[in-house]
Amino acid sequence: MTLLVTIVLFGIYSAALLAIGSVGFSMQFGVTNVLNLAYGSILTSCIFVEYWITGHSSNVWLAMLVGALAGAVISFVIGHLVIGAFLNRGASGFSIAMVTIGIALMIEFTLEAIQGPYINTFSANVSSAITISGVSLGGEQLAAIGIAAAAMVAVHMLLRLTKLGLAMRATADDVALTRSCGISPTRTRAVAWLLSGALCGICGVLLGLDEGTFSSSTGDAIFVTIAAAAVVGGIGKPYGAMIGALLVGLVSEGSAAVISPSYKSIAAWVLLIAVLMVRPQGIFAEYASRRELVA
Repeated sequence: MTLLVTIVLFGIYSAALLAIGSVGFSMQFGVTNVLNLAYGSILTSCIFVEYWITGHSSNVWLAMLVGALAGAVISFVIGHLVIGAFLNRGASGFSIAMVTIGIALMIEFTLEAIQGPYINTFSANVSSAITISGVSLGGEQLAAIGIAAAAMVAVHMLLRLTKLGLAMRATADDVALTRSCGISPTRTRAVAWLLSGALCGICGVLLGLDEGTFSSSTGDAIFVTIAAAAVVGGIGKPYGAMIGALLVGLVSEGSAAVISPSYKSIAAWVLLIAVLMVRPQGIFAEYASRRELVA
């Protein structure tokens, strides 16, 4: 019984962390049609910016606010300004993917040069832990679950109840028709980069709080899992990313509890392969099948 509770509770926590990151990643791809492989490096840079500004993150809410703002600004600069310049010159989807890889390497090695050979510590004042059936969840983990739930509700309300959400869904579905209706795809894409970066920053701060330490490559490992969750759900579909994050979180924590923690990432990719063998475009295949990298 304790093992099952452990898998469920920590699976929900992992899913919460992944959902924040994967929804941001998937939503940005859906609206802009650009595969941003620098997402993990942006996540890492948000941890550094928050650390430098607030100094060891004594307040979790301030930490998340700074992380979200940092992520929004960095993502906007990279996506709307830098990548936008390449798109305006007619760069292909593969070229843009290579550009994002180059940006990721630039960010990582710049942070490494600034950081040096040291590992920074990361902490915050949060509520005390709770225990359920002998299994304890720390304050950081409870905060992550609550924040993820609030973020998912906010994303849902944005997409379904606002004009901006309607514009984002329309741009993701048919750019030409959206433009003919008087909606600016350029502005909508700019907003998508901002929102994606904000979610990326929140995910980064929560990851830093959970691990307690961070370096210039902290975001690389979780980005692989974030991408797996997004693809499992159907790349470009935020609701699919939520479901994908839940599946990946439960499977990863289940493998960690039953086999070994070192199998968490492997389990995520086994799930990804299994899902794609049945539905090559992910769970929300009817949407993802229409998506191609920007040409």
